[in-house]
Amino acid sequence: MKNKLLTALLSVGVALLLWLYVVTVVSPNSDGHYNNVPITVQGEAVLQDRGLMIVSGDLPAVSLHLEGNRTDLNKINSSNISIGVDVSGIGEPGRYNLSLTQPTFLTDVPNTAITVLSKDPGAVTVEVDRRLSKPVPVDIQYSGTLPENYMADKENRVLDHETVTVSGPQSVVDQIAMARIEVDLDARSESLSNHYAYTLCNEKGEPVDAKMIVTDVETVSLTLKIVRVKEVALTLAITEGGGATAASSVITLDPKVILVSGSDSLLEGLESVELGALDLSELEKDETLIFPIKLPEGVTNETGVNEVKVDVKFPSLATKSLTVKNIQPINVPEGLDVQIITKQLDLLLRGPKDAVESVKADNITVTVDFSGEQPGTASVKALITVSVPGVGAVGTYNVTATVKAK
Repeated sequence: MKNKLLTALLSVGVALLLWLYVVTVVSPNSDGHYNNVPITVQGEAVLQDRGLMIVSGDLPAVSLHLEGNRTDLNKINSSNISIGVDVSGIGEPGRYNLSLTQPTFLTDVPNTAITVLSKDPGAVTVEVDRRLSKPVPVDIQYSGTLPENYMADKENRVLDHETVTVSGPQSVVDQIAMARIEVDLDARSESLSNHYAYTLCNEKGEPVDAKMIVTDVETVSLTLKIVRVKEVALTLAITEGGGATAASSVITLDPKVILVSGSDSLLEGLESVELGALDLSELEKDETLIFPIKLPEGVTNETGVNEVKVDVKFPSLATKSLTVKNIQPINVPEGLDVQIITKQLDLLLRGPKDAVESVKADNITVTVDFSGEQPGTASVKALITVSVPGVGAVGTYNVTATVKAK
């Protein structure tokens, strides 16, 4: 009787073990739910080759209801299930509703051992746009006020990148007109060289939502020269003569002043720039002359005007022509003799009207200085002296003479 009881208990135990084995290991009817399975995109390289790209953003996660051997199901979790959507069949921009592929398992569980009871969602919507690249100019937005007498040389600023290449969905790229950097110049008196992050903007300067845009550079470097500026006067060295004085002449400079830039040390003592010399005795009548503006090294002319127009007028003076024959040599070297070949000079005289009209030939002395002359024939400058106050000879006069040994 005792053996029968033991046999019965052993049979029950074996049956229980067999049942547990079947339920936990062998049973093909076991099932499980797997949530938050990520969707992968397949065939994206094919899209890129066609000049297309996905713009719909992140795809939703999938919930799967699977059936299979319990041992196999126990090896599966959300992180080792691969399920995707194939976009390789898309050839044009648009919105596409695509079914999800059958899941595969990144374990030793055969794909054929698992049955998919349900997928949620079973399909996803994918939006595709053309991929476009283009360069856009870097736009500099300055703000702030420089100190008085300082200037930023914005015309000659240097950028390491004049353009930024933007790549992404055509619908976004078409909106982008510039890469704008913000530069604060407030109270700045020194040149700058900095890197700046930029904002992609439309034609109105408004920021564009560029989260799907890729650019070729992350920052733009700007070098901007900031210099001191100063207004300086333009002047002429006036030589009076020919009956004209600074007081009797009207001399007008255009421009009269220019704006220059440079270092503090260069501009500190620079109050004026001399254009050159103006000899009034060389001007026979009202005339307009041009003088170039020459600045010290290191000083820059910011006006863009490189020459000055000088108008010279003699409104209160009159002229008169007179022929003089009395030409006298002076300072003839010892042992030499001078023969004057020029017999007369036709002079143009200038001065106040009453004074110039009163001049006679007897009021004029013409002398020729032969100091240092050597034997031979030469043209020597003549000195014209008028004894009537306020009257002088206009222009330069030369006398031809022969110098020879006695």
